[in-house]
Amino acid sequence: SQKFDVVHATAFPYGWPLICALELAHRLNVPFFLTPFVHTGDPEDPHDRMRRSYTKPALISLAQAASRVFVQTEVEQETLLDVGVTAEKLTIQGMGVDVESCTGGSRKNARKEWGIENHEIVIGHLANKSWEKGTIDLLRASQMAWQSGADFRLVLAGPEMRNFREFWATFEPKEKITLRGWLTENQKRDFFAGIDIFAMPSRSDSFGIVFLEAWMNRLPNLAYRAGGVASVIRHQVDGLLVRCGDLEGLARSIHHLVEDAPLRERLGQAGYAKTVTDFHWEDKLRLIEECYHETI
Repeated sequence: SQKFDVVHATAFPYGWPLICALELAHRLNVPFFLTPFVHTGDPEDPHDRMRRSYTKPALISLAQAASRVFVQTEVEQETLLDVGVTAEKLTIQGMGVDVESCTGGSRKNARKEWGIENHEIVIGHLANKSWEKGTIDLLRASQMAWQSGADFRLVLAGPEMRNFREFWATFEPKEKITLRGWLTENQKRDFFAGIDIFAMPSRSDSFGIVFLEAWMNRLPNLAYRAGGVASVIRHQVDGLLVRCGDLEGLARSIHHLVEDAPLRERLGQAGYAKTVTDFHWEDKLRLIEECYHETI
């Protein structure tokens, strides 16, 4: 029969498969590793429902039972420390980026498909279209930015969740918005080549690999200061962060990025430089392997 040296499970809030993984580790008498991807939500809301969901006692008991817990950011680390997971169990891992999957696209092809002229400023959003991923807040803030005189187009890509469809049915205006669903590999590369700003004011990310993909295309990122994103994007260094739920602040940041080309270039270049230095999958996988050997 197959011999296993460790059991490594992921992710919160799906407790039942994690319990099964822990039980398997006990039966095999091998270490249990956990990558929970804790979504910490709005740091200014002490009652944030997403953070409560991801830090339920039953889930935290799994982290406490693990030999090692891999977290993605300092924010996630602090959250688990606050709920009683000991520091020696926690290892900051972080994510990596698959360069070939997100670079080398055609701006011309993307703009042609979208019916957008080359000179127009385009803000892109790639995620499950939903309230949680910030799609609805981005639409509301964009409407405010258009009303204040900002001139840009918005391209929303990704599958549509129910709360987005319900909102979209009554949202106006739609003439400056292009909707796309699932993207093929080529369409994804073209998407990043075709936009000028990437925006995802998400409430539900423990890291956000898509921000790394934007940076690999030298794009500035715009996001909420929520979840682990605040540890990934450095405000006014490689992107702009806005207080979670602050639609007026989000609209001002949109307007600022649209009007200031040198700012877009500076933020995008800084993000690119950080990504090519700090976010290689090979480094992240080597870290995990080293932790396996150390624990075994």
